[in-house]
Amino acid sequence: MALPVLNSSRYTTVIPSTGQEIEYRPFLVKEEKILMVAMESKDQKMMLKALKDILKSCVFSELNIDELASFDLEQLFLKLRSKSVGETVEVSVKCKKCETPKPTVINVEEIEMDNLDNEKMIMLTDDVGVTLRYPSLGLLESLKVDKDIEKLSNKQQLKIMESMLGACLDTVFDSDNVWPTSDQSEKEINEFIEGLNSEQFAKLAEWFNNMPALVHTVKFVCDSCEEKNEIELKGLASFFT
Repeated sequence: MALPVLNSSRYTTVIPSTGQEIEYRPFLVKEEKILMVAMESKDQKMMLKALKDILKSCVFSELNIDELASFDLEQLFLKLRSKSVGETVEVSVKCKKCETPKPTVINVEEIEMDNLDNEKMIMLTDDVGVTLRYPSLGLLESLKVDKDIEKLSNKQQLKIMESMLGACLDTVFDSDNVWPTSDQSEKEINEFIEGLNSEQFAKLAEWFNNMPALVHTVKFVCDSCEEKNEIELKGLASFFT
């Protein structure tokens, strides 16, 4: 006789970028083991694949994981982890003055998502502007965008930014017309981007830098030098590495 199958509790949460309410369950021991092995590997691709596979298994609602914005994925995993393992996580931060490590316990329910009101309409001149959509997880993977982008050459960073901008342009508009980029060729979009001046391009790049992200401020007094610290943790990797 087969052993009984245990039913998991169900919870709901909201996808930040779309407002879609989804239903999910906590991950199981077998799924937690997959995640632990991936995290111990320190391989970004392996960790991302494990996270995506677990989310696909745990989310009951119809949801395309690859179409989620990166911060959607982070928020969803945070909720999933809270219901699966517990509401606290221990991180180690360093004193800004003497760099002495300070173990700190954080309640994941207190980790907030900042910049959710990030305006998607950017004016480039008095009359011409664009609307943007957040880059999907699938897009970031295809562009090989990761946390080490700062180590790339300026030329490589510029190429990635141009490709991301081209993929995330939703419309171009002026006082009289609106041009959906879905109606434009890749060549026309590239020509538009290459026609931006440095100030306009920087304005769009800043929008990507200000995308929503998980954020939490840790305050502590260093045990070694008694320095008062206020350190901002940002992004999922800051809480689970």
